[in-house]
Amino acid sequence: MHYPFDQLSGRERYHLITQTVIPRPIAWIMSKNDNGTFNLAPFSYFTSLSSDPALLIVSIGNKNPEKMKDTKRNLLREKECVLHIADGDLVKAVNDSAATLAYGESEVNQSGLQLTEFVDQLPRIKQAKVAYHCRLFDVHRFADTAFEAMYLEILNLYLDDDLIHTQGERTYIDSKKLNPLARLGGNDYALLGDTITIKRPD
Repeated sequence: MHYPFDQLSGRERYHLITQTVIPRPIAWIMSKNDNGTFNLAPFSYFTSLSSDPALLIVSIGNKNPEKMKDTKRNLLREKECVLHIADGDLVKAVNDSAATLAYGESEVNQSGLQLTEFVDQLPRIKQAKVAYHCRLFDVHRFADTAFEAMYLEILNLYLDDDLIHTQGERTYIDSKKLNPLARLGGNDYALLGDTITIKRPD
């Protein structure tokens, strides 16, 4: 089947993209609301972009044409966030945090997740094994669309000690112990499953 994208609506394109660009990592972003509570939401239009500078990129749409998503609103105001990589044990909490709440209501409070100290400005989700403290580096606004690319510069990284082992000067992270949660299309998620190790050519 051939799908000319110039003949499809945005929603039709979305469903085709999110069911074929798979699996996608999930950016589980916690940001501060203007009343001091914490917003928590998952985004799967997300990837790493650069290591120098250390940049991640997440694309965030709007709730509707007149209203930003809370994460975008908070990022544009506060200029920082904590981005978590969730594991399979947190799938329900990740999925629940996608629910639409009134601005200022905290998904953290409703989920039963715990916060723990991280950086002066922001805590992190205690149950998450990976957390990045990020600063808003740049924003790319796409003309006539609801999506904006948010470039996030990594300032600090938390890793659960159980994931790490060192060999010489190299730090290795055990991907199987992390068991990162990934997004598929529709209501589907994926876990890491089998891995394949192949030595790269010289």
